[in-house]
Amino acid sequence: LGYFDFTWQPAENPETLDYLKLEGEKRGVVVIDAPKKSGVEPVVRPRDVLLQVDGFDIDTQGDYLDPGYGHLLLENISTRNKWAGDPVRLKIWRDGRAQDVVYRLPKAEDAARLVPEAPFDQEPEYLIAGGLVFQPLTKNYLRSWGQDWERRAPFRLAYFRNQDPAPERPAIVILSQVLPDIFNLGYQESRQLVLEKVNGQKVNYLSDLQQALQKPANGFHTLEFMKGDTLQRIVLDAATLEAATKRVLDRYGIGEEHVIISSAK
Repeated sequence: LGYFDFTWQPAENPETLDYLKLEGEKRGVVVIDAPKKSGVEPVVRPRDVLLQVDGFDIDTQGDYLDPGYGHLLLENISTRNKWAGDPVRLKIWRDGRAQDVVYRLPKAEDAARLVPEAPFDQEPEYLIAGGLVFQPLTKNYLRSWGQDWERRAPFRLAYFRNQDPAPERPAIVILSQVLPDIFNLGYQESRQLVLEKVNGQKVNYLSDLQQALQKPANGFHTLEFMKGDTLQRIVLDAATLEAATKRVLDRYGIGEEHVIISSAK
């Protein structure tokens, strides 16, 4: 299968379209990221306004009117009678004028994506520390927001779905939720945060997190989250973490404090 490897955002703010000098009615979505391949300039570029895909008008939410299924997100066009390598006609607004370009669908390689599909025959991975629940960011997790997950899932998480892994970020671990306990008081509303470091150690996999939690500094665990998230740092008492974790597992009937399968290659 093919897919669109560029990232876009809704264009509901009319000032954004005015800034990009779009003429006529407000329509289309704004491209915010388009990966280069082998140094070649991408067909679609950041700050392009995507107006049409394969002849279908795109509204400011990213929807098109499918003749068979009604309003659908534009990503569905990439699999509408198309395969990897097929051309797709795009109408974009760039540099103050409308332009027609031809985009070739890259092949979807889920194993090579920053946000992969979780294997169906594998237990969901997680790690619980003092009631804080950490999980790898996967497509399955994003789909927990329902059929319209590409729009309903938190933008800061869904943004990563078309990104390629890099040496500095081969995978993503998130704080998905907090199971309330006196130990995590003050952090109980925290959720869907991208974990960057624990005790100064970079975290890409749950195994990294598990190792980092063996090395508290001055009696505390310091968790750092991605810049731009609502919460930047959590500090936990290392001496009482183990007891708090056991208390949470008992209260919520959870058998194991972690299931860890993936690790750095």
